[in-house]
Amino acid sequence: MLDIILEFRKGILFVRLKGELTKKTVSVFYEQVTNVIYNNGIHNTVINLEFVSQIDLKGMNALLYCYELSKKNKGRAIICGIKNEEVKNRLNKGGILNYLKEISSELEVLEKA
Repeated sequence: MLDIILEFRKGILFVRLKGELTKKTVSVFYEQVTNVIYNNGIHNTVINLEFVSQIDLKGMNALLYCYELSKKNKGRAIICGIKNEEVKNRLNKGGILNYLKEISSELEVLEKA
């Protein structure tokens, strides 16, 4: 199960995820998140992983796709709120953090916006 909340503030799309970002749920992510970025030309995206309990290769590929879309729109994608150590380890091993900058919280983004 994956719950997604989208909020657009100060020119930034905030994506809050809760649950698993895996091959079972990634289609929901693509449908709700990447379609919004693509169809609306969103420049900057912040993906909050605070309540993500599990991620696999398909989930990491979805995050990379958000990065690519934001980059294509002359913006950037940022990850924040990683609390789960297993998720953090998978992102590190998968090299995702070489592409998407990691920050501590959404508040930090808003303070710099």
